[in-house]
Amino acid sequence: MKSSQVTKISQYGLWLVILLLALVSRFYDITNKPLHFDEGINGWFVLQMAKMGFYKYDPVNYHGPMYFYMLQFFEFLWGRSIATLRALPATFSVLAVMIFTFSFLRSRAMQWIMVGFVMISPAFLFFGRSGIHEMPFVFFQLLFALGILRWGEEQDNKSLDLLLVGLFGMMTLKETWVLTVASFVVGILFLGPKEWREQLSFKKLKAAWSQGTTALLVFLLIFFIAFFTGFLRNPSGLFDFVKAFLPWMKTGVGETGHNKEFMYWLKTLFVAEPLVLIGVVMAFAGLMMKESALRLMSAYSLTLLLLYSLIPYKTVWCILSIVWGFYFVLAMWLVKIFTMNHRPALRWVAVAVVIAVLPLQVRSDYLGVYRNPISMEHPYVYVNSTYEQKHIQELILETLKAQPKLQDELIQVGMKEQWPWPWVLRFLPGVRYDLCGKNLVANALVYFCDMKDATDVESQLDHPYMRITMPMRQSKEFSLVYLRKNIFDGKYDGQYDLVGPDEGDSE
Repeated sequence: MKSSQVTKISQYGLWLVILLLALVSRFYDITNKPLHFDEGINGWFVLQMAKMGFYKYDPVNYHGPMYFYMLQFFEFLWGRSIATLRALPATFSVLAVMIFTFSFLRSRAMQWIMVGFVMISPAFLFFGRSGIHEMPFVFFQLLFALGILRWGEEQDNKSLDLLLVGLFGMMTLKETWVLTVASFVVGILFLGPKEWREQLSFKKLKAAWSQGTTALLVFLLIFFIAFFTGFLRNPSGLFDFVKAFLPWMKTGVGETGHNKEFMYWLKTLFVAEPLVLIGVVMAFAGLMMKESALRLMSAYSLTLLLLYSLIPYKTVWCILSIVWGFYFVLAMWLVKIFTMNHRPALRWVAVAVVIAVLPLQVRSDYLGVYRNPISMEHPYVYVNSTYEQKHIQELILETLKAQPKLQDELIQVGMKEQWPWPWVLRFLPGVRYDLCGKNLVANALVYFCDMKDATDVESQLDHPYMRITMPMRQSKEFSLVYLRKNIFDGKYDGQYDLVGPDEGDSE
């Protein structure tokens, strides 16, 4: 009895240690990188929700409504800030680790290996600290996958519950849920007719279905309808859910500026997440194995990689949906190798390979997540806002906080690259978004303008301004920032040029 209690305390202790590591790795210094323009856009959507009272689903936005309702709830608890924008995905990144500490599958060893893989995955860490949809979406992908794998073992109501919750979460977050489902269909096809007859019979589905599953399904349907219709204030949103796939497919194959080559994902993994490449190789071998779960996950992962590679439109955060399937494959192979009695040498080979690659993973974590999270040398960094933008942002906000009367002054965000300024300056009444070259407002406190408009802008200035040339976003053209000299003089410690009339002339 005493031994059982000690074992249980040890298990709880291990669980708490894993939870602490997940929390620290995801939340430590979470504001260490400048605000990404997509994060600002997501925050702006929530601002519009506060005005309208609901989220109006837009079929050309390619993102479902649940993320914005969850973000609104986080802002209700902790207020609007960059930390809050990132706390939502960070929470789901922690949940993605902790989900594998529960006994969903028979192979506890495989699940504990997944805990380690997900804990140190550069993709789970980097995008788990970014205020975008990807991390919550992947969490529901994992639930869906666990439901399918459990059904192959148990055929019980818990399998169905995981499947339903996972599917609901994916469908209410991103249109790419269809790629996940399609890839799992291919994975199931690889199981063969015998497995189909054993696992996909109506008799087993009926036996596994419970009253609780019915209640869950009804609950999820109600929330699905509520989310897409803005809680019945926008009924057309439900039809827009279907309409969204036409513009989504058009964007996926069209020329958008985000198009990449077929080999883009493999090249990115080679630099950022080499352990996954081992999983890719092992997935090809996994297609030939007798273990149904290994065959299914190998076929699923390779199919999803192929689909994402064939689609020209590629944004790097989609890699998060790709990596976890191969981690499953790798974890299954490790369990298989360590349970082989007739080939003990393979164990040492497997351990040597993993140990050799792990330092590369950890190095990728350190460089891309903590040391310099916007270094363009790391492939997960993608057209992020710059530290120069962050510095100007902090300077303006600190000045407005110190002199509240300035908050009534005009600020013109008159450049093409306007995000994330609409969210950053959300509390100011006098922000204008006309392009500087078309309609320059008079006597603004700050101007943000494109380089090509410099001559026209400076000929219209009525006060001396500090002109700063800087990049707002990586890999984009430089922009001009004009700070009114009498307000910002002595506060900005970088290089600038003084433009506009002489101070005596402007009096």
